[in-house]
Amino acid sequence: MARKSHLRGVAPGEVAEPPKEPLSLLDAVASGDRLEILKAQRQIIAEGLMKAGDNTRPQYSNELTKLSNAIAEEESRRSAESDEASVVAELEVEQWDGTGY
Repeated sequence: MARKSHLRGVAPGEVAEPPKEPLSLLDAVASGDRLEILKAQRQIIAEGLMKAGDNTRPQYSNELTKLSNAIAEEESRRSAESDEASVVAELEVEQWDGTGY
């Protein structure tokens, strides 16, 4: 199954919105958004890896990999939900009269 691309053409003069700053862990938890919480946790671990003298320990990269996989799954789930919602049409229920195919 081919993946649906999220690329689109842009209008003349259209400017990309700047990337938003990641939430702190406390703000992410307060928002209740699982994806933001995972991203905040990943940021903390990544920053810790850069600062730690023993940043080659397997536990760090294993946790980072787990969080990255969880983030990818959540983003994929949200993308699938939005794709499904875009193809469902609200139609009135009508009795079929047997004509037209």
